[in-house]
Amino acid sequence: MSDRVNWYFRQRVTEAELDLAFELLEKADRNLAADLGFVGILAGAVPTPHSPLADLSIDLTGPGRAYDGLGQRIFFGTGQTLDCSVDATGLSTEVPSPGQERWLGVFLKFERLLSDPRTDGNSQQIYFRRDESFQFVVRQGPPATAGEAQRVALQAGELLVCDVLRSNGQSQITADAIDISRRQVFVFAPADTVQALVAGWSTLAPTSDSVQGALDEVDAELTEHFAGTSRRHRASAIDIPAHGFVSGIHVEAALHELIDHLSSTTDGTPGAQKVGADAVTGTPHALAAGHVDGQLSQLVTWLNDHVGASSGAHQASAIAAATHNYITGSNVQSQLQEIVQDLASEVSPTQGAIRIGAVAVTGSPNQLSAGTVSAQLAALLSHINNHLNDTVAAHLASAIELTDAGGLLTASTVEGGVSELASALQADHYRGNESNAGQHRAIHQPYFGGSKALLWEAVGVGGTTARFRVHADANYIWFTVNAFWNGTTWERDNAITYSGGYRFSRNDFEFLHDNTGTSTFSNWSRVWRIPMSSTVNSAMETSGDIQETGRVGFEATNSYSATRTIALGATVTFRSRFPTTPSSVTLSTTTEGSAWGGTLPSVWLTDRDGFGYYRQVSTGAAVHQSWYGKYTAVA
Repeated sequence: MSDRVNWYFRQRVTEAELDLAFELLEKADRNLAADLGFVGILAGAVPTPHSPLADLSIDLTGPGRAYDGLGQRIFFGTGQTLDCSVDATGLSTEVPSPGQERWLGVFLKFERLLSDPRTDGNSQQIYFRRDESFQFVVRQGPPATAGEAQRVALQAGELLVCDVLRSNGQSQITADAIDISRRQVFVFAPADTVQALVAGWSTLAPTSDSVQGALDEVDAELTEHFAGTSRRHRASAIDIPAHGFVSGIHVEAALHELIDHLSSTTDGTPGAQKVGADAVTGTPHALAAGHVDGQLSQLVTWLNDHVGASSGAHQASAIAAATHNYITGSNVQSQLQEIVQDLASEVSPTQGAIRIGAVAVTGSPNQLSAGTVSAQLAALLSHINNHLNDTVAAHLASAIELTDAGGLLTASTVEGGVSELASALQADHYRGNESNAGQHRAIHQPYFGGSKALLWEAVGVGGTTARFRVHADANYIWFTVNAFWNGTTWERDNAITYSGGYRFSRNDFEFLHDNTGTSTFSNWSRVWRIPMSSTVNSAMETSGDIQETGRVGFEATNSYSATRTIALGATVTFRSRFPTTPSSVTLSTTTEGSAWGGTLPSVWLTDRDGFGYYRQVSTGAAVHQSWYGKYTAVA
């Protein structure tokens, strides 16, 4: 029920008293909703990217129903589109710097919609209808490094619909930027406010006699049960059907029976009889499929039969062997001993090396014939002695022959080659006894061939984007940063960074720049060229997407005593020569005299070097006309 007022007989009811009666009824409704915990969004207001084309707004489904913390009902009938590019105060939500982001909070709040204006007895305008309505509010948090931005705090008297993540340069709000994890959805009543009757419970012992406490206790019991830390089932309490030779009907009995059977050593019923084994093929014996006990018995029988044949059956002296070559022993033991003795012998002519064969070894000027290791060792010793005994000078550099070294040296001996190399190094390098030893005096490059040859490159302090190279072709020398010639086209070291450079030849000089953002490019997107060998060579000639901006203007005074039409005109010479006539030349006003009239001059006679501009104005006697502005020319 609500608070009431008691109007009485012949009471002159005032506006405030009438309003109070309705406010008391309204307050009762809201108190009921607030007391029952009716807070949050019941239905609708589900955020999605704007359709059909995503932009910096979001769509919210309708109809929407909600109750705020004061019990006020919020309703809207149809879907809504909310602009997130500005917040509730009209400030832009753009993120100012790359690598940063910010969170937006989208809130729903109760509002009154005022309508039906009327004039009261005091001649003041009032709104007779004050219908319940709604308002969406966008609030923005501060920008921060990606991953560190703080969300907007929840607002008293408002309901959070969703959070929206904005980043630098963002032009669309997509589904992955909309987060409803904090959305204040409708809660009928918190579980901790609903009582649960726990009297008589034998297992659960919640900390509070509420639904929330009971659910928490159930979760704790289940967690400990599943983790095996408590409330574990006894093996005797887990049923299992009897199977095979195990007759137990629960896990404990079945495990005990299985262990007893497998560990049995009773004659006639050993555990090995309970373990199956498949067939095993082999020669001369094979095992049939059966159980482990039977196969073990069969293996023991075969082993005993084999070992029982002779006590020395497995000694090498008991294994017969036929004589062969120079081995005369009659069994494995004696032949092995004889081989070891012969190989270890150092007595001629039966030394070990004579027992080991060796294939022929080709070479020049010496070679080894096929034979024994002993013979080849003797031949090697003879070759070495003959070489060393020829002459002491045989090992001097002047006595060592030098063949052609790929056309680099002309000397025929090592001594002459060293002298030739020393002369070549001394010509273009500093010698070791100077302060800057090891540095080049000059670098002489040969003809490399190909479309463009790489002469020099340096990675640079800045890494890949600062990689500097020098290329050359038949006509030009190219100096580039973040670009290299891959044989057919230019290629970037860092595909997302601009490339630059310059090029010179006997005829011209060019500055180069490319901002296309592709990994390879055939032509530089912007070029500034000085045609040094051309007749006209006083300015740079441009090509590519070049844009030039400059200042223009004129002024004059009508010196006549009557109104006259004054023709004003001038020309502009571009700072650089465009490759062709610019595609457009536009004028804009910077300042103009009070009598000018706001009309821009006309552009005419445009070519690659410049353009003219003019205007005829009707001017009163002694009136001064002036106009100043800017031009923008686009290639």
